[in-house]
Amino acid sequence: MRLAIAGAGFVAARMLGVPSGTALALFAFGTSIVFFTLQLTTKRRLFWLAVADAEPVNPARPVQGRLRTTLRATYPSTIGLTILMLIALTRDAQLGAFLAGTIASLGLGSAAFGAELVLWERSRGQRLLLGSETVYLK
Repeated sequence: MRLAIAGAGFVAARMLGVPSGTALALFAFGTSIVFFTLQLTTKRRLFWLAVADAEPVNPARPVQGRLRTTLRATYPSTIGLTILMLIALTRDAQLGAFLAGTIASLGLGSAAFGAELVLWERSRGQRLLLGSETVYLK
């Protein structure tokens, strides 16, 4: 979803007159600066610390479904950046191209984290599930 939004923002910037080289450079800059920052975030480290303390699934406690987990991951970053990108495209298409790149970085970061999570689960033969404030093992 994030990569599709980013691609649409890039195409919109091009259609609004941003030269291809400029649009590509701004998009790539937005992607790289945010992607590398995402790899260093405290939130990422805190998640893996929570995984180390994960408890077995307790049937009496609610576990978040995939849709809720996905929606929780998109708010506020993806939704907020998409709105900012749309506003920017109407005022400064170059800024819109840059913001499209930042949205792309969120998509790439999600894909990288998802791959890391799948590899972790497969290597241990367990699944990670999220509760409202707890990580569970299944």
